[in-house]
Amino acid sequence: MADSIINNPNLIPEEEAKLNRIAARRTSFKMHLTIFLLTNAFLWVVWLFLFKGKDDQTFLTAILFVLIVWLLGLIIHYLIAYNWTKNLKEKELSSLKQQLLQQMNDIENLKKELQDNITDSIPENNKNSIN
Repeated sequence: MADSIINNPNLIPEEEAKLNRIAARRTSFKMHLTIFLLTNAFLWVVWLFLFKGKDDQTFLTAILFVLIVWLLGLIIHYLIAYNWTKNLKEKELSSLKQQLLQQMNDIENLKKELQDNITDSIPENNKNSIN
């Protein structure tokens, strides 16, 4: 099944290029996550065997700082790789379109009301002369 999708000759070049970009971003994120986990695991093992129980907590502070800053970067990378920002943009665009449609409907309703009011305010004998 997956091979039939990958080797599908019906995909237009733009769709294939878009899928390649998505795959590249997600692969990049997964590599980033793997490096993050391995590096932080290594740092914690070094701390455990060399620095645990010592009075100087500088190495522990450094590990925690690296972990927090890198984790923030990793979260941002995830959000970009999995199109979180695009989803927010699409939701906002949909909301704005809905507001615009509502405003257009309100304008049409006001036009109809105004036209009805104008028609109602014209005396009967003038209506016949207008027609």
